[in-house]
Amino acid sequence: MQQENEMTGQESLELIARMIHKAKRDYLDSGLSALLWGSVISFCSLASFINQVTVKIPAIDIVWVLTFIAVVPQILIAIREKRSRKYKTYEEDHMGGIWISFAIAVFLLNLIFWRYEYTGEPAIYLMLYGVPTFATGYSRRFPPMVFGGLACWALAGVSLFCGYPYTLLCITAAALVAWFIPGLILRKRYLKAKRTHV
Repeated sequence: MQQENEMTGQESLELIARMIHKAKRDYLDSGLSALLWGSVISFCSLASFINQVTVKIPAIDIVWVLTFIAVVPQILIAIREKRSRKYKTYEEDHMGGIWISFAIAVFLLNLIFWRYEYTGEPAIYLMLYGVPTFATGYSRRFPPMVFGGLACWALAGVSLFCGYPYTLLCITAAALVAWFIPGLILRKRYLKAKRTHV
């Protein structure tokens, strides 16, 4: 009777594989954060570009305030996704730390530029955008974000050779390639996994 309750080595491995698969499925990123930031940054930079080459109304550049407003839905997304996960990985803590560091660095950079009445160098922002994007893609083995991080760094170099306002197009392209497109891919995977396993 005791032998009937014992698992074979093969059954143990299958159980472990099922548990790992379930944990991975539960951890699957919804893509909402990437879509949010890809949309907001590309919209703001494109709106600023169009303003600079057409109507040139300084008040329109206040559109960048949307990046601060977008923090509220980002917090709500993070809370909702954290509650829905049954498993927490070490990778999640590491990635959280990298993205929080990135957000603080961008905030401080904006304060520095505001304090010294400097419009800012898009190459600096693009260089910063690349760091958490590449790290996320690399650690999660998600090539679209690895490519997105590399694209941010390449566009940082390109932006040094384009004059303002064309540097804003580099920011638009970076936001689309680094966040929006990977966000669409993640969202599609997430919804497919949810339909399959619910």
